[in-house]
Amino acid sequence: MMKEMEAVAKAIEEARLIAVSSHENPDGDSLGSHLGLTLVLRSRGKAVFSSLPEPERYPPQYRFLPGRDHLSSPGEMEGIPDLFVALDCSNLDRLGELRQLAERAGLLVNIDHHEDNRMFAPINLVDPEASSTSEIVFKLVRGAGWKVGADVATCLYTGVITDTGRFQHLNTKPETFMVAYQLALEGADISRVGKEVYESQSLPYTRLLGITLQRVEVIEEYGLAYSYITRADLAETGASLPETEDLIDYLRSVRGTRMAAVFKELEDGRVRVSLRSRDEFQVGPIARALGGGGHASAAGYTSQRDLQGSLEELLDALREARGGS
Repeated sequence: MMKEMEAVAKAIEEARLIAVSSHENPDGDSLGSHLGLTLVLRSRGKAVFSSLPEPERYPPQYRFLPGRDHLSSPGEMEGIPDLFVALDCSNLDRLGELRQLAERAGLLVNIDHHEDNRMFAPINLVDPEASSTSEIVFKLVRGAGWKVGADVATCLYTGVITDTGRFQHLNTKPETFMVAYQLALEGADISRVGKEVYESQSLPYTRLLGITLQRVEVIEEYGLAYSYITRADLAETGASLPETEDLIDYLRSVRGTRMAAVFKELEDGRVRVSLRSRDEFQVGPIARALGGGGHASAAGYTSQRDLQGSLEELLDALREARGGS
């Protein structure tokens, strides 16, 4: 990893115009690592084009993050960047419409911690043992001797705490707490991160949560607790889909289950499926078998079927995973 970190630091120092992006349907780690690195690069005097594949889907619980005001729409990029940094993306498709810009850049760098990363760049700074991409970015910045500071630390701490499920997921290791400790020393606003991410739900989302929890079903054969969200639910409550990132944790806490699933109906009729696991059960392989990806305890994919069909698809995959019995 040291060799790759040095290569990334060198590429950044030599680049004039740098584009930074992270994956579609952004979460706390993709945004934390993205915005944190953007702030570092700007402090280094770099011209930075910071963008998301779907700017309109920015989750409201992360609006407080420093650096959000530097985000631009994908179409605003003028010219070709010397360097494109893809963060928290296991493959190029996760960059959405920014993929073409990444492929045209003078150099592409891939910084990620997903175990199914496809190593798609000339420089791949990928560590599946890291708790989060934000942790890797922190080590990169510290290793290069660059300034972290309170705003960057707040962004990176957000990535660490959300991708570890508040230090509860299997990707939480002793080193994870050391990283969090060092970010706290750098001035990360720990209290605000906790309140904004976990204790600042909108009234529309709270109503949607109630509807979703009323629908929870448990299939004991698979140890599965599941529920679903329809487009009509979003219209009725006024909630937005990006707000629902952590809703699945309520299902994951159901005693006696080993995994949870939330099926979310998209505008085009497809269904986004979020998976979480308890204990040692791994949902990552299930998601990958269905065309998605993620981690052992947190993963997801998009189904081409309707809500009922997507449930049947998941059950078929679970049946196949245990040998078709």
